[in-house]
Amino acid sequence: MSVSLARLDAVLAVLTMTCALASIASVGAPLTWSGTIPVAIALGLLLLARRRHPVVVLALSAAVLTGAQYAGLFGGGVIWPMTVAVFTAGLASLPWTAAICALTLAAAHAPAMDLARGGAELLWLALVLALAHGYRQHLRWRAEHEARLREAATTRLAEQRLQIARELHDVVAHTLTVVGLHLNVAAEADSLAEAQESIKVASGVRKKAMADLTSLIGVLRDVSGEPQPELSSIADLVSRAREAGLDVTLDERGDPTEVPAAQAMAAFRIVQEAMTNALKHSDARRLLVHLDYSARQVRVEVVDDGTGPVPYTEGHGLTGMRERVAALNGWLEIEADDGFAVRAGLPV
Repeated sequence: MSVSLARLDAVLAVLTMTCALASIASVGAPLTWSGTIPVAIALGLLLLARRRHPVVVLALSAAVLTGAQYAGLFGGGVIWPMTVAVFTAGLASLPWTAAICALTLAAAHAPAMDLARGGAELLWLALVLALAHGYRQHLRWRAEHEARLREAATTRLAEQRLQIARELHDVVAHTLTVVGLHLNVAAEADSLAEAQESIKVASGVRKKAMADLTSLIGVLRDVSGEPQPELSSIADLVSRAREAGLDVTLDERGDPTEVPAAQAMAAFRIVQEAMTNALKHSDARRLLVHLDYSARQVRVEVVDDGTGPVPYTEGHGLTGMRERVAALNGWLEIEADDGFAVRAGLPV
């Protein structure tokens, strides 16, 4: 128990002793060290254990007061001095609290049959139990709310890690594909200059990929912010694909500066993944990248001219692409009959 809670219990114990003595004095009973004062002290000291054993403390308090009533020490009410004990026990178990208090009231007022005083105490008991029930509901709601917040935080963390995993996959897959193609060109080059040029391009792609990976690792370490590829970076993708021997046509319509960051990143990754798949098709020679930026949605279309069916499986890249689009409430179509075509709409 913390120091503040211990102090609170000590204050409540003193208040309970005071209320018990006031209740005893109000009915004209004498305050003596051989009778009523020890009763008040016992009620106060019992509250020091109310957090660990609330129902037991209430039962013992009821026994002390009932015994004092039957011993003739005083004829006052039994619920008022037990208010704190009743409230604490009500938080733990309303049925047990109600049962103990009902038995206490019946035992305390049976000899005198004081219905008026018993009715007043019954109303006070109902009020205290109602407050205990309301506070217990509040505590339960707060615990559930905190649990939901923790779950939401855990979910956000998992989504962030999943997004970083997608970014890593996109960077690595695209880089390996482009570098592999240029190395093949260098291996089959007819002249040293042509081979050196291909290796130089592959080295540049590798260097850019290392910078992207370093940035992503910085996100994992909370050192830097998450990289946000811009739509202007698509031109770099087109340049790399052209250097790899693919005839790429980039058709952009609308104002890319008006596209929100989330849609811009998704569009960039869709184009990157579609280009990576196109570069893997040995028979694809041309690629059309169409981007339409409107006020309602960003439309992305990437189509290559591969001939014949293109077998593919939903790997990390395509799955990540679908998840990106779904997260933005968009739509995605993938066709792999003749060549490879990716069409997506991202609502703004």
